[in-house]
Amino acid sequence: MGEPMSARDAVNYFFESDRTPGTIVHGVVVDAGRSSRSVRTHADAVDFAAGILDTHPLFTRRLQTVTGHLAFPHWVDCAVDVGDHVFVHPAPAVGGHEFLCRRVIDASRTPMNFEVPAWQLHFVTGLRGVTGVPDGGTVLLVKLHHSAIDGMGTAALVHRLLAPAGSDTSTYADDQFRRTRSTVPTIGSALRALPRDAARLIGAVGTSVVATRRPGSPARPAGHKYPATRFNRNTPPDMTFGLTWFDLDRVRAVKARVPGATVNDVVMTMVSLAVSSYLGDEMPRDTLGASFPVNIRAIAEDETANRLSIAVADLATDVRDPMARLQAISTATASSKAELVARTRDLPTHPVFSAPAPLLAGLAAVMPRRPARPDTTPTNLMVSNIPYGPDPMELLGAPVVGVFAPLPVVEGVQLAHVVVSSGRRMCLTAVSHRDLMPDVSRYIACLDDALDQLFRASTGRNLAAV
Repeated sequence: MGEPMSARDAVNYFFESDRTPGTIVHGVVVDAGRSSRSVRTHADAVDFAAGILDTHPLFTRRLQTVTGHLAFPHWVDCAVDVGDHVFVHPAPAVGGHEFLCRRVIDASRTPMNFEVPAWQLHFVTGLRGVTGVPDGGTVLLVKLHHSAIDGMGTAALVHRLLAPAGSDTSTYADDQFRRTRSTVPTIGSALRALPRDAARLIGAVGTSVVATRRPGSPARPAGHKYPATRFNRNTPPDMTFGLTWFDLDRVRAVKARVPGATVNDVVMTMVSLAVSSYLGDEMPRDTLGASFPVNIRAIAEDETANRLSIAVADLATDVRDPMARLQAISTATASSKAELVARTRDLPTHPVFSAPAPLLAGLAAVMPRRPARPDTTPTNLMVSNIPYGPDPMELLGAPVVGVFAPLPVVEGVQLAHVVVSSGRRMCLTAVSHRDLMPDVSRYIACLDDALDQLFRASTGRNLAAV
């Protein structure tokens, strides 16, 4: 018996490659010096991990596949050797920032071993001289896989893992969905089920066609065509990573000056300004565009771990004034989200999520590579937003003081960002390709300067006086 992977989740399994990784990594910053029980050794890490196995089924299940991918894989219960899933990385006395970035890159780029439960905990300890990390602090890297959980679900799970004793964690349930269990198919039973699966797909296609032709129904989205930049080239992976920290209150002050704007709109404007500054004379005359996830939990099916859908909006890089650019981005994202919500609510699930396992696996195997140097692209970059919220977290008594999350780049989209808010702090990460962004620190400085521009424009005050 096992829990069958849904088609939506299986996309993240079948289509994973070295150029399109399916890993999720969240970095939890811990002020380890404020507790005498901090994780220092592998034995400490094992003791901690052994106590969290019952918080989510993914900790005690491995993936069992069916020969030839004739049916979807099943998550099956198994014994867990906790020691194989936890790692302690003591930081050197100098070079802590580079050491941490290397650990983040390794965790993000190394594929999961699905022969065992698909999770890892990496404790990067004794960090000094790292911006955003208290001296002597620890960063806990929680590594999971998108076929079992999404980013919002990961945030909910981390909250439960690190909740102070006696805390009410009932509101952190974004990783919960309706689970079913069934017998893992044999080759014979999977073959016999294929006609039924094919009929289901044909039915889903017919239902989708009828629904989109109904008067007043929202249309399926047409593809965007933005001018390509260097970040839309398709090259072998060589990840680079940077991050910056800032106060949530500064972002809210900017947001308040544009009615209807969101925190994510401000962050997307920061990215828009930073990319414009970083690329300089390379910038196309026409606007660039960004893809961003939209949480559809309130309106979508609850039988899948991944309940996010992707929207695309203009980045208004052809608008010079920072606040006018924020207004344009806010209008674009609101329209894009409204269209996506309408499609999700009024149209049936896309037929691809009714496809039989062998069809999805086959499509993944023959999927063509993106062009090496395209002229246009459906999206130039990615921006994701994961709100951890204000509730406190701790690791063995040591308080959590921040959270960050790298988003691995994919074929043809070689610049990705995630903003994570936790308490009154926010962290914005940038992931790119080493050849395309050899000086990630300069890009991080562009992001910092972008927030300064927006803050100045929104307050009319000199930053030196703030």
